[in-house]
Amino acid sequence: MYSQPPLFTAVFFCLFALNPVLPSKADPGDLLIGFDYDAVNSFSQGVAVIVKVEKGRPQTGLINRQGEILFGPEPNTEIHDFHDGLAPLLQDIRWGFINTGGEIAIEPTFTKVLHFHEDLAAALKDDQWGYIDKKGNWQIPPQFAQANRFNQGMASVNKDGLWGFIDKQGSWVIEPQYQDALMFSEGLAAVKTEQGWGYINADNQFVIKARFERAQDFDNGLAIVNQADDWWFIKADGNDLSNKRYDKLLPFSEGLAVIVKNGRYGYLNREGEEVVEPSMDSAWSFNDGMVRIEMDARVGYINQAGKIVIPPQFKWGHSFTEGLAAVTVDYWKYGYINKDGVMIIKAQFDDAQPFHDGMARVQSQGLWGYISRD
Repeated sequence: MYSQPPLFTAVFFCLFALNPVLPSKADPGDLLIGFDYDAVNSFSQGVAVIVKVEKGRPQTGLINRQGEILFGPEPNTEIHDFHDGLAPLLQDIRWGFINTGGEIAIEPTFTKVLHFHEDLAAALKDDQWGYIDKKGNWQIPPQFAQANRFNQGMASVNKDGLWGFIDKQGSWVIEPQYQDALMFSEGLAAVKTEQGWGYINADNQFVIKARFERAQDFDNGLAIVNQADDWWFIKADGNDLSNKRYDKLLPFSEGLAVIVKNGRYGYLNREGEEVVEPSMDSAWSFNDGMVRIEMDARVGYINQAGKIVIPPQFKWGHSFTEGLAAVTVDYWKYGYINKDGVMIIKAQFDDAQPFHDGMARVQSQGLWGYISRD
């Protein structure tokens, strides 16, 4: 999950062992869970994955928001992100699932698994993919060479070298006939033929003919496609969003998409207008109504109107979440600013990550803990 940082000193451990979980009424920046871990993930669905190194061996566990251990830590273990209340769990060489209470919900018996979506998860057993339910029972027995997650009641699977689509009972909705296939999204699925990528509907009719070198899923009525060195957005009727072409695109986030042309970054709105023409050294996707940009090796922030709200001045910075962003002035110490650029949590951490569920993971002297948003 992370590279192993140095272990803490005995003195530092003693300071925080006396009071690892600090007051329940916290102010911004107050330490909620002490610096006890060699690596941690952000909180999600009320839990977080932690790693402690014992005698040179990483051990993985799960904690709740009070810092209580729900599972482990155990060696030879990985826990991935939670989705639908379950997370893939690797123990030794087999995969299963763990729930947010720290209980193993599905014993690790599979070669590989995907996340649960629409109550089913793709699982690999004896070199064949099938789908299991949340009790670990086979809903669709292993029979496929490749399998993707369910969406809109269907999943794309590979059988005998060709791709088609099945329903939740494992019956063919669209027989295997394509060179590749993505999932259905907004009633359309990208599929690949000898002519390239196009989009079909649930009746297996081409709504957008196969003509692209690459294609992505539709999201809010738009999809990214590619031909040669050009990238652009198309609408659900197959028409282009605009006649402009770019070297790179990112999906829309909060109404704007990152565009790249000749090594410069800008933003496009859903009408195909360049809200910010490609002029910045780097740029990221919008989050929490703001976005970080980089100019002349300094990070700043702009709003959805394309106006610079916080001028580039930080050596590094993360995206805004829950009204705050982690930044560093000198690469050495991280703190958190608000949307006016005021340092709300003073620069004091060796590393700091965005807030999730009112908590943020921060690092000090090689170890990780969690601080409060409020």
